[in-house]
Amino acid sequence: MNDMAFDLLRAELRDYYSQRTPQKLGGSNYRPPNFDRLDEYAADHPELNSYQLKAVQYEIIADCFQPVIFNNSPFYAETGMRLPLYNGRWNSSGCWLRERNEHLFKETDPNGYEQYVAGKKHGIHIVESYPDHDHHCFPFSNVIANGLGKIYEQAQAELNRAQDQEECDFLESSMRGLKAMKKISEKFAAAATALYSRNNDQGQHRFLKMIAKTALEVPWRKPGTFYEGLAAIWFLHEVSNCMEGIGFSVISHLDRTLEDLYQHDLSTGRITPEDAYDLICRFLMHTDAKLDYSQTINKAYYAQEQGETLILGGCDQNGKPICNDLTFLVLKAYRELDLINPKILCRISHDSDQALLDAINEHFLRGKNILALLSDDAIIPMQVREGKRLEDARCYVAGGCWEPIVEGCEHAAGANYYLYLPRLLDMSIHEHPEIEAETGIVCEKIDRATNFEAVYQIIMSNVFQSIRQTAGRIGKYGRIWPQVNPSPFFSACLADCLKNRKDYTGGGGRYNPHAILISSFAIFVDSLLAIKALCFGSGNHSLRILLEAVRADWIGHEALRAEALAAPYFGDDRPESNALAKRILSDINECIRDLKNERGGPFVLSIINYSESLPFAKMTLATPNGRRAGEYLTQGLTPSRNHPNSNLTSVINSCSSLNLCNVSTSSVLTISLPITGISPAILASLERVYASSGIAVLQLNCVDKAVLLDARQHPERHQDLVVRLFGYSTRFVNLTAEFQDEFISRGIYS
Repeated sequence: MNDMAFDLLRAELRDYYSQRTPQKLGGSNYRPPNFDRLDEYAADHPELNSYQLKAVQYEIIADCFQPVIFNNSPFYAETGMRLPLYNGRWNSSGCWLRERNEHLFKETDPNGYEQYVAGKKHGIHIVESYPDHDHHCFPFSNVIANGLGKIYEQAQAELNRAQDQEECDFLESSMRGLKAMKKISEKFAAAATALYSRNNDQGQHRFLKMIAKTALEVPWRKPGTFYEGLAAIWFLHEVSNCMEGIGFSVISHLDRTLEDLYQHDLSTGRITPEDAYDLICRFLMHTDAKLDYSQTINKAYYAQEQGETLILGGCDQNGKPICNDLTFLVLKAYRELDLINPKILCRISHDSDQALLDAINEHFLRGKNILALLSDDAIIPMQVREGKRLEDARCYVAGGCWEPIVEGCEHAAGANYYLYLPRLLDMSIHEHPEIEAETGIVCEKIDRATNFEAVYQIIMSNVFQSIRQTAGRIGKYGRIWPQVNPSPFFSACLADCLKNRKDYTGGGGRYNPHAILISSFAIFVDSLLAIKALCFGSGNHSLRILLEAVRADWIGHEALRAEALAAPYFGDDRPESNALAKRILSDINECIRDLKNERGGPFVLSIINYSESLPFAKMTLATPNGRRAGEYLTQGLTPSRNHPNSNLTSVINSCSSLNLCNVSTSSVLTISLPITGISPAILASLERVYASSGIAVLQLNCVDKAVLLDARQHPERHQDLVVRLFGYSTRFVNLTAEFQDEFISRGIYS
């Protein structure tokens, strides 16, 4: 590896991005340079609709940006038109139209919108605006196969078939967006040509020449070489984040998308594996160099959660396994460059190549808990069961953290509605009149129930009420999304939008799901199991006594609390635990079957948590499983940390019993293992069992608790200790004391 050459690029990137921090650009007052010009244009043209204004936005961005070329990189995409520390969802030149129109969501139903937002304030759910603006995947495969020029021709042909003005506006705007992307690319070519004439460094000459030639043509024409494919992916990912006002998080399924180009280059002698490795290293460094890992997460922009993902492994649309030179070159580059971003998610199955698992596990065994695993055996059948074509489902990627997206065919809306079940359980027990007034979610209390079935029906009815209210508002009021922020350029590249002559925001994509993410599942299941065991089983306690103990935060009821902690729980693989957990998921799934989302598609279930589980825990009062007020909630499918000695086999069996393929679009199990005594063979065996279990995503941490405790006291000794926190990884020493405590408290399975 040419460390010195890479050091030059790293220094160049960090020098640039260190001047593009939120603080240096004005913080919350930062306005991209195109906003004032667009304000003036809109004021002068009040008759324009959202599609027409979006087309103008594309053109003004293309006109006013100044290309930034890095002398030590052959990749071109930096426009200087957004804060680089996150994707295009915030502080981006593409956000102008969305910020201008987002008030429309609130104005459709002001009181309902306030109730919708209040649910997050009180720890019931995490929601953003009605639609999901984040975690998109650009349709890389479609552009790699066709080029933007061919897509432009398709749009032009569909314009002749348009049946109304809205279809015309969508198609014309998409064509103007495509032409704007061509202009942007050509401006990079011109900038590289100008720099070439003034630069005497031979190595930098080579990169500038590559940019000057390729950017003039790609991605307007489809890439013809491995380098052109990499360049197109980076250009489309970065520039789209400046164009649309939505967040593009996925960088690509790299070893699937570019394998044919790579093999062709090898066979013709155009490239060597060493050349490809150099390109991959420089490609990956662009994301990691944007972040400042010297800061703790509470001082860093968006807590150092870059949100960008890169996918490896799995299979192609025909089911052929993907495990090739590019797979291993990316993993090698990630390891040797000591990267944390972009996030690498590896698709595996029960029969994955052992060499692939060994390459993945080398990271864990070095204490670099960076990678996450996706199970093809689970996710592909889930996607097919949702009505997606098998060949499409095989080409899934993962969004910002874990959520599956069928690349090129959809936006899955997989991460903007997290439902925290323990809070609704809390509201079924404790009095919260102010929360009920602000959210409109009024929960019946369980006091008068005379049997467990009555308890179950009351609590689940409260859950159903919350889901149907929130999802119903998303489905009803989110339909004005095309008026707020259509994305015709992105839509033109997405399968079926041109054929349907409809923007993806209006349901023009091939598939249009919207996920409801069930969070802190184990706390909810455990609490119902405890009620059943203690009050209607062998416990011989009245429901009244149990509720008194819970409402007293278990103070003065230590013996009863000990019984609650000893009750059956999710993860123990007991028949009664598995049956109740399966019933809960099945009933929630049945509750949402008739609901339609903002784009006319279905709502689907996931079992996932994000970092809000920590602040939401502080809001959630005591629960019947023995948990006290404010104590930690659980992540995804992971059992409660009140049961630290859970057997890992039992945990996986409990998850398998849920029949996740029937009820969920994704599910995440996060576990920690002791790094001492763990071998590659043990890890590979665990991963094969996981892949067969039905669990969609496995997040592993291989850690030593003594090392974690020492790192908290002596951070200077452990700068290289990286942990998978929630849906992302960071250095352990960058965590706040609160987050370090949370991580250390997680059970370590032996």
